[in-house]
Amino acid sequence: MKQIIVQSLVSSTQTAVIKGNKLVELLIEDNIHKKTKSNIYRGIVKNIKPGIEAAFVDIGFEKMAYLPIKSSDNIKNGMEVLIQINKEGVGTKAPKLTQEISLSGRYLVLIPSNDRITISNKILEEKERFRLKKIVKSFNKEKLGIIIRTEAVNCDIDKLKEDFDLLIKRYQEILKQFKLGIGPKLLYRELDLDTKYIKDNINEDIDKIVINDKTKYDEIKSILSNINKDYIQKLVLEENKDVFDLYKVSKEIEKALSKKVWLKSGGYLIIEKTEALTVIDVNTGKFTGSLSREETMYKTNLEACEEIARQLKIRDIGGIIIVDFIDLHKKKYKENLIKKLEEALKSDKRKSEVLGITRLGLVEIARRREKDSIDSYYLRACETCKSDFSQKSINYILDDLEKEIMRVKEHTNYDSILMELKPYIYNEMLDKYKDCIKKLKNKYSINIEISKTENINQKDVKIIYK
Repeated sequence: MKQIIVQSLVSSTQTAVIKGNKLVELLIEDNIHKKTKSNIYRGIVKNIKPGIEAAFVDIGFEKMAYLPIKSSDNIKNGMEVLIQINKEGVGTKAPKLTQEISLSGRYLVLIPSNDRITISNKILEEKERFRLKKIVKSFNKEKLGIIIRTEAVNCDIDKLKEDFDLLIKRYQEILKQFKLGIGPKLLYRELDLDTKYIKDNINEDIDKIVINDKTKYDEIKSILSNINKDYIQKLVLEENKDVFDLYKVSKEIEKALSKKVWLKSGGYLIIEKTEALTVIDVNTGKFTGSLSREETMYKTNLEACEEIARQLKIRDIGGIIIVDFIDLHKKKYKENLIKKLEEALKSDKRKSEVLGITRLGLVEIARRREKDSIDSYYLRACETCKSDFSQKSINYILDDLEKEIMRVKEHTNYDSILMELKPYIYNEMLDKYKDCIKKLKNKYSINIEISKTENINQKDVKIIYK
């Protein structure tokens, strides 16, 4: 059984999926820098580059967004275009756009620009595939593009038609807003990550959904009532409590930010990120057991496969991943290792592929990169040595501050907090995060002061209660 834990904070909303007391997925939405993937905009074409088949489009961001085009596309400078963000801007890369608009419902995805009805590859039974396509064709009179999602299995016509009608209504409203006014404009904002995850994944396997914010609780409750009213019983409100601490998620996150990950057998992984790729080294560590040396290494490698798949998902690592497994000599063991790794990666919704073993005996994995890894949210470069991801980010500090305020308000009578920071963090906090501090003050009715000092460790934040 699974549990979904939603930690709603001022600076972020974090969603943890727990299965068998283990963290299997972690979603982070930065409330200060909101995600934009799947948002729909009216954009203005500013610069066409035929040589690279691209147009740069103003959608109201500081940076121009990138729209792939073909020579046959009728795109001109100054033209208004209806576009959707297909890929978040990562680092120095601009957001990637598409003109093929898609709107996702509970059971269907509407793609108005084409006329194909396709069905999820995860629906394997031919009889059910035929039934679902027949139902969708019966009400899709305008022959719009539709993807039938996995969640549609065993749905009747009423549920599918209701989902379709909601998507059509949403699309018509977007078209209406596109025609109103001039200039770049946000026309549709995708649901928050936590809300979308719950809407798309709620089923009988979910045992409990824990939320610490009343507004978010009411929003999820409303969505669940439209899907299945019985699901409302799974909702638990722990208002203004650190639910990640209550359900031991915080410890799992700390492990996910560590380079070293222990395996049950006593072996361990070392996970190192570089700008170009991620390297994972597998070691036997303390594991000796009663097996032969070759079998000990083989067993450690098999255990590592499961943990590698879990870590890639939790940490949201994308791009090229190189795994240095412990050397094996038997051909059968090597083949089984690749099969085990491929099997472990199947549960990952993000597209990934095991590319095989290189001549040096390294295993190469390609995992689709959609956004920055969790390191980029929680950690930052050191101001002194400039090493990447070695110190807590401002986001991490603000999250910790809010969790500490929750604890103080629940267990003490203190009504004021002084937070002492290193000067460079203090300056950044005042420059960019004053609104966040103000929201914390108002949310918890507590006075928050910040000051700078050199008399603390580079990684520490000192909190004084008044």
